[in-house]
This record gives sequence, structure tokens and C-alpha cells, in this order.
Amino acid sequence: MAKQSRPSFAKTELLKEFNPLPKLVVFDLDYTLWPYWVDTHISLPIRKPKNGVVTDASGTKLRIYPEVVQVLETLKDNGILIAAASRTQEPPAARDMLKYFDLDKYFDFKEIYPGEKTAHFNKIKRDSNVAYEDMLFFDDESRNIVTISKLKVTCYFVKTEVSMKTLKEGLALFVKSHGA
Repeated sequence: MAKQSRPSFAKTELLKEFNPLPKLVVFDLDYTLWPYWVDTHISLPIRKPKNGVVTDASGTKLRIYPEVVQVLETLKDNGILIAAASRTQEPPAARDMLKYFDLDKYFDFKEIYPGEKTAHFNKIKRDSNVAYEDMLFFDDESRNIVTISKLKVTCYFVKTEVSMKTLKEGLALFVKSHGA
């Protein structure tokens, strides 16, 4: 029996509902993709033993939000570039979270280091050749939303977690900001 390809969020469904689509979607990491600040809320280092359960140094099981993979797959299935922009003080821990939860493969660009969020976006813009106006940003910190919106990036304030609902709300905001 031939292996069936995995079902995806139908590309045509997403394209019909939201037009235009962003060319690139940028995610903050902490409290956006997972419920922690990796530099303050967990005991480092992060581990993924042979049993596949991701834990911190104290043995606490770590997790990502339930719909993160579906959101990232939906964006990829629709040809949208994905970037991470994190100001964490522990870049190796954030990179480990992406790697251990097998999220690395979805990200085209990763700017994960302390400093101003605008520096992350300037590098993403330069490396991707995507205009700020064609980007959508998801973050849980209002100060980042205020700062990045000044670049003319459409910004969505994540109140709880990234989910299919927040993705759709962010895409609707992007469409609205483009006068469509």
C-alpha cells in the first residue's frame, strides 16, 4: 500500500479567505510558541534523552503550545517564509527548544540574540529580501509590537499562545492593513 501524504490545511482554503498573504511571518519565541522564558523560567540546560521527552535540567517536562506545528505547517504549505526573532539572554536554550521540538525545519531565518528587536528585523529583511510591509509579526510583548509596527510591519499581539485562531486573526489583520 502506498504511503499517503499528510493532510494539510488546504492551500486554496487559506488563499481564498486571506488576500493578500504576507510573504514572511515572524514569531517571537517565549510565550508565543512555548509557555516559558527560556532564560529565566527553566533550569538549563535543556535535554532530549533517548525517550524523546524534552526536559530541563531539573527533569521538568517542557512543551510547546498545542497548535504550533499546525500553524507552521500551514504557513509552509502556502509558500510563506518563516522567521524567529527573539531577544532572549540564552540563545542556545532557544535554539535547543526549536531543535528538540523539531521546529527548526520550518524556520527560514533565525535571529535569536539579546538586543533591540529592530536589529533582528533589519537582518531578516536584508537576508530575505522581503519588504517590511510584506511581513506579519506575532509577539506577546506590547513594547515589541509598538517598536516593530513603526517599521510598517503588521503586528499581532499574542494574548495567550499561537494557534490556528491567532494565525487567522493575524492574517485578517494583515489583509486589513493592506486595504483589501
